[in-house]
Amino acid sequence: MKATGPTPDLAGASSAEADAFFSYPAKLARSVSAVPGDGSTVNAMMLTYSPPASGADGNALWTAINKELGVNLELNLVPASEYAAKFATVMASTALPDSMLIMNTVSRARDFVKAKCADLTDFVSGDNIKKYPNLANIPTASWEAMGRIDGRIFGIPLTRPKLNTAQFHVNRTKLDALQVPADWSQQDFLDAMKALKKEGSYGFGIDSSTAYGAGYFAGAFGAPQGWKLNKGAFTSAYESDEYVAALEFARQMYSDGYYHPTSSSGSLNDIMNLYYNQEISSTVGNFFNFAGGTYVTRVGGAFQTDVAVPFGSDRTSWMGSGVYGFTAFKDAPAERIEMMLRLCDYLAAPYGTTEYELLNYGVEGVHFTRSDGGLTPTDLAKTENANSVPVKYMSCAPMIIQVADDRAATERAFAVQSQLVPAGISDPSVGLFSATAEKSGAALAQTMNDTAAGIISGRQSVADWAAAIADYKNSGGARIADEFAASLTANS
Repeated sequence: MKATGPTPDLAGASSAEADAFFSYPAKLARSVSAVPGDGSTVNAMMLTYSPPASGADGNALWTAINKELGVNLELNLVPASEYAAKFATVMASTALPDSMLIMNTVSRARDFVKAKCADLTDFVSGDNIKKYPNLANIPTASWEAMGRIDGRIFGIPLTRPKLNTAQFHVNRTKLDALQVPADWSQQDFLDAMKALKKEGSYGFGIDSSTAYGAGYFAGAFGAPQGWKLNKGAFTSAYESDEYVAALEFARQMYSDGYYHPTSSSGSLNDIMNLYYNQEISSTVGNFFNFAGGTYVTRVGGAFQTDVAVPFGSDRTSWMGSGVYGFTAFKDAPAERIEMMLRLCDYLAAPYGTTEYELLNYGVEGVHFTRSDGGLTPTDLAKTENANSVPVKYMSCAPMIIQVADDRAATERAFAVQSQLVPAGISDPSVGLFSATAEKSGAALAQTMNDTAAGIISGRQSVADWAAAIADYKNSGGARIADEFAASLTANS
């Protein structure tokens, strides 16, 4: 079901792909006809990656959102790094927020949701979802990725496109000077790294949390993402020949001196500053940092930044799950749940609507000015914006592709999406449940990540990978595989 909004200049081939728009629409649509709230106070718990606003009082954006929603929205904003610990405390409490962002980083979250949160199945399944057209506009893949609990729906997914993942970003100006083709092969890639080193620069850099980009290279080599599903049985991607080949490839890159030294200990900010300053010519970053214009803006014309296709012959890369997390509601009478759904419906209004404009850009004349070229933020928008008042973590619209004032970059991003999504590799465990994965999955993955980093940097041998896999399986990996298989059967 398509919600109200402008026709995209480039429409994604499926709901898993983002639409693209060349410019901000001159005329906006209205997607919600009536005030959704009932005048009550609604407490919503969510995370934030930015310094949070102190409250609605004195905050023009928050005040405007409350007025539009027709409620007193109280945001319980928790720094992202503290969210899992804070939510564990909330789960043990008898006083729950009205809405809560549920993340897979919280142990036993599903048990909590089943026991204390509202079952939304009868409100949003079948034709009932038509009462909330913006929620109906959330792609099916996101609802599926959220998963069900005992076959029931307990949340509203925070939708993400499938290509909302780590992709390769390059200094196209430098690569063009070296005559490196855009549709490169693995040998073209290595030749470029060698030529850049010969010039006295580094071809590649990546933040230290990624095990030297092992996951990206595994996807380029065609390794399964997370798990391989065959006749109902799950096998870890770590066991695939493609994953080992990717480790060997990255190990040789490291040995040849193609990695910037900061890759061993640097943060994402450290690496991106190296990229912006042209001290490295490529890195791995989220696709939408290019497709949304962040990288283009930061480069500022110093060079042409581009998103590159994987160098593998099949152009494979790992896809996103289609969901960031989901919002669950405290159990309440039906009238209250319907009101909460109307609030989420408003917050999910698509691009090109008055609701979307308010939530993402603020109030005209206060947070931005309008012209034929689009919207220009005011100084107030530096502190009052969609990051400081992040209602997008309660409900949100599908993302779009748009590099402001750069049609060529917008077209490029859309073309790469059109090429990569059909060839993408998805994790077959998405939407399934494993108690062991919920409890120990992150720690097991970190151990494998550390081993991968050791192999790539030469501190460990490739032969150590087999022992690491055996330990992974004995420490819980085998149980996770069995539990995913059981969950798949239960949900079939």
